Amino acid sequence: MKPVVRKNKQQGFTLLELMVTLAIIGILATIGASQYQDYIARSRVAEGFNLAAPYKLAVAEQASANNGVFTVAQLGLPAFTPTQDVQKIEVSPMETRGVGGVITITYGSRVGEGGTLTLTPTIGTGAIQWQCAAAEVKQAAAPQGAINNTAFAPGTLPAKYAPANCRGS
Repeated sequence: MKPVVRKNKQQGFTLLELMVTLAIIGILATIGASQYQDYIARSRVAEGFNLAAPYKLAVAEQASANNGVFTVAQLGLPAFTPTQDVQKIEVSPMETRGVGGVITITYGSRVGEGGTLTLTPTIGTGAIQWQCAAAEVKQAAAPQGAINNTAFAPGTLPAKYAPANCRGS
């Protein structure tokens, strides 16, 4: 009889295979963690937009009711209560038709080291259009028949944290 020779099959992984796998997982985790931080900051920016909705409504109503001229007191807004991410929301008066009414949302340090976004109204024929602006955004051209709002000022929040419509073209 012939002796039976068994070949032992490899069981488990080599040290090199394990180290390569760990290196790949480490690289993916690093990329994922930075993307996750940006995602969290953008979701905190969305909170500011939600809190600014009553301000936009008040500006639109007063601009329509008073022929595009109003004071901040006429807006009838309650005092703003700061949150962890949104420090304050302010509105400038519209002293001449279609100039002013800019809403400034100020974010805390948990949102991309802090900064501001601005929402600038443009009074057109029968409607108000809003331009959101992060850092280094240029004013959009006013639609035909609309008043160019010269009170436009870009915010200071880095554009990578702002929604796409606030980054400019």
